[in-house]
Amino acid sequence: MLCRIVFSVVAMFMFYQSTAFAVTVRDITYSTKNLGKVVFSHGDHINKKEMSNNCRACHDKIFDLKKKKQYSMADMEKGKSCGACHEGKKAFGLDKCSACHLVKDLTYKVKETGPTHFSHKIHIEGTECGKCHPKLYSANQKRKRVGMAAMEAGKSCGSCHNSKQAFSIKECSKCHPIRELLFEEKDAGNVNFSHKNHTALYNCRECHTAVFNTSRSKTKVSMKLMEAGKSCGACHDGKTAFSVATDKDCDKCHKM
Repeated sequence: MLCRIVFSVVAMFMFYQSTAFAVTVRDITYSTKNLGKVVFSHGDHINKKEMSNNCRACHDKIFDLKKKKQYSMADMEKGKSCGACHEGKKAFGLDKCSACHLVKDLTYKVKETGPTHFSHKIHIEGTECGKCHPKLYSANQKRKRVGMAAMEAGKSCGSCHNSKQAFSIKECSKCHPIRELLFEEKDAGNVNFSHKNHTALYNCRECHTAVFNTSRSKTKVSMKLMEAGKSCGACHDGKTAFSVATDKDCDKCHKM
């Protein structure tokens, strides 16, 4: 009986001793000045075969727990901090930015043309992050709106989308959403306007904004005004496209 009690006491002592010296590890988030947040996972690292749950592989040789120093990418490229292992052999290289720096798809609200979506995933597949960050965009800066005129001068998206490195920003529908429109006409039948059919023949700029404002107006344009060259009549004059003035062509737009 005495042996059982002694054994139980020893077992409890060993359990509490082991838990007392257990090390709690957690994920650490670093906020960088120009490239967003970086999350470091202790769990992922200590479970690697190369680490073998050996904290001493990094502490305090590579990372001093007493000194909370933040290293630059230049330091890492010289083998400091993460660069001690992430050199392309022991672990993936520092040039694989998105493996550490959090990236997400962005949506820019454009009042005149609708929301424009930017996909980091699509862009980083064939381009180094350093080509855009922080030279063109700081990851932490408030997203400033850049006009099309500025893009045509090589700013923002226009630095690459110049028809040489990537498709031209003049190919509007590749970024700006277009949709089919329905104009309800009680007396003459509804009119369907197909952006798809028109953009296959014409450039968006031929209509926007000289003929139509990109924000849909609630004001209806009469047939009389169209015959005078307004709205659809700017092109549908019998020369550029079929005429709005001839009765024989009415059913091409009005569906009764």
